[in-house]
Amino acid sequence: MENLVIDVFKRSPEELKKNSSGRLRKSGYIPGVVYGLKSEPLNIKVESKTFKDLVKGKGISGHIFDLHLKDTGKAKKISVLLKDFQKEPISREFTHLDFIRIKMEQEVTITVPILLENEDKSIGIKEEGGVIQHSLREIEISCLPKDIPENIIVDVIDLKIGDVVRVSDLIVGESIKVLSNLEEVIVSMSYATELKEEEEVVTEEITEEEPELIKKEK
Repeated sequence: MENLVIDVFKRSPEELKKNSSGRLRKSGYIPGVVYGLKSEPLNIKVESKTFKDLVKGKGISGHIFDLHLKDTGKAKKISVLLKDFQKEPISREFTHLDFIRIKMEQEVTITVPILLENEDKSIGIKEEGGVIQHSLREIEISCLPKDIPENIIVDVIDLKIGDVVRVSDLIVGESIKVLSNLEEVIVSMSYATELKEEEEVVTEEITEEEPELIKKEK
């Protein structure tokens, strides 16, 4: 997977003051921080449009970013992973980015998404009238940065009613260690009526608990 290259700038003391993040965002920048590898945290900013264009159409989890620190004289490259990010609830614009430094020769622990393939062609849906429940949508793995997959694909074309795919059933490369619980269910196929009954049971439990919660609040 190719590294994503982007220019970043060190935030000035003025840009680290209280309420300065809002002003930064209004001027077209996303505030962020780079930490890890026992180095001092580095407060940065990145152009919002540049970052959005770079990650558009990509799952940003698992990508290696090469940050080019532009305003320190000689441009300095820092290899990082996007550890966390925040978005504005309504506009869904990025409001903060947390990057963690990495070394290409050292293993990293990261979460990658699980995607289903051939869902609409699966035997359980086309021939048996079943429905798919996608219970686990990401797993935690450990590997060298160069071996990080963008996602892990689960082909469900042969899935029938009653079938279950667990973490232990995943096929990953030898260079990748799966850290998630191997017994956890990723996807299962069941009758539509069974799924509806489960949803009704959950709804009933919530309804029964509501009066008690309201009483406690009073």
